[in-house]
Amino acid sequence: MTPAFKSGSHGAVSARFPAAHAQLIAGMFAELAALLGEQQEPAAGRSTDPLAIELGLADLGLPELDPERPAPGPPKDPALARLFPDAYREDPAASAEFRRYTSGDLLAEKRGRAETVLACLGRIPNGGKLTLAAEEAGAWLTAMNDLRLVLGTQLGIVEDDQQLPRNEDPDDPRTYLISVYYYLTYLQESLIGAMAKF
Repeated sequence: MTPAFKSGSHGAVSARFPAAHAQLIAGMFAELAALLGEQQEPAAGRSTDPLAIELGLADLGLPELDPERPAPGPPKDPALARLFPDAYREDPAASAEFRRYTSGDLLAEKRGRAETVLACLGRIPNGGKLTLAAEEAGAWLTAMNDLRLVLGTQLGIVEDDQQLPRNEDPDDPRTYLISVYYYLTYLQESLIGAMAKF
């Protein structure tokens, strides 16, 4: 296959997408953004922590430092658990505390990158040449990895080099997901190659 992405000037990369491919990618990233959107935590209000009040930080939406409030556990959805693994596998309490202070920001970053991909694809609703600025290309690269992790979880992929079983049954939904997974892998590798030329 010819590389999908080609390097341009000033860190930009470009690729030409047929309409069907652009729509396929947009649909997959819309599903990813929706999955991440379901996990959105309610916005923090004014802190009641005495130290935050004393330091004038009560309105910054910082998490409450309340030891009585249970720290969040890992996501119940296996795909989200793959996207947000425990920071300390041998220490559930430390992982929970890490989640308390980072999960909102990490979730917003991942959702933001998926939305960047969708916004870029919105520039070519009927397919065509898409040029990504360096920052957009970085968002695409990370977002494609997130989407591949979600699809990989659905397909039972646990290793990067794991071979998927060949399935020729067009009525099996796994056949479609496997094709999309390999297509995203191809796009990601070509994007890495284009970005490496700078």
